[in-house]
Amino acid sequence: MLRKKILGRELGHHLSRWIGQTLTVGLALGLLLSLGVILLFSKIAEDVAEGESRAFDTAVLLWINAHFPDWLYGPMLVVTTLGYYWFVLPLLAVATVLFYRKRRRISAVLLPVATLGGMVLTTVLKSVFERARPDLFESGYTASFYSFPSGHATIAVGFYGTLTLLLAMRLAGLRRWAVVALGTALVLLIGFSRLYLGVHYPTDVLAGFLAAPLWISAIGLSYFLWRAVRGATGISWDDEE
Repeated sequence: MLRKKILGRELGHHLSRWIGQTLTVGLALGLLLSLGVILLFSKIAEDVAEGESRAFDTAVLLWINAHFPDWLYGPMLVVTTLGYYWFVLPLLAVATVLFYRKRRRISAVLLPVATLGGMVLTTVLKSVFERARPDLFESGYTASFYSFPSGHATIAVGFYGTLTLLLAMRLAGLRRWAVVALGTALVLLIGFSRLYLGVHYPTDVLAGFLAAPLWISAIGLSYFLWRAVRGATGISWDDEE
């Protein structure tokens, strides 16, 4: 009996050390990722504010307009519709309800936080930078409000990207990779549609892709720290809380 108690204490000690090391490594990697996103976004924003990205943005948009066929116009209109707030919000409501009913409560919170937070962040940044929309060619499609960063790109990552991650983490094998491939392709296509239609510069889209991870990483780190302070044994994506 005494040996069992000693063994139990020893195992508990090793388990505590392993958990502490795992939390430390995870937090360090999260901080590095967040720092990388912040630095890259800051660099793009600085180049845009100082006009240093103008030559690159112009060259890429004109190249896309010259090399991609006119028959893509219809499909790109469909794809770009997938990134409008009025289209995404009903999908967000349905997905959130489904996650909650399946007792995946963290997913039911993370998805709307990532999506709605990205929307708010992008709107604020647009008002700060006040970058005008491109006017390099006439595509027959118009967009309102400011250009930097792309709200479509942000919502593509914030909603579709986060949804892809949450679904993929519950799958395995080929099904997981199929979901990841489809989700990634959709995110990239939504961003490309804005360039094809001539309503965003490439740096707008790149910054939009980074704005969502910037917000999500901040939320993720806050949650990670909260769990660590509580002395949790690890983060469960099964949401039994």
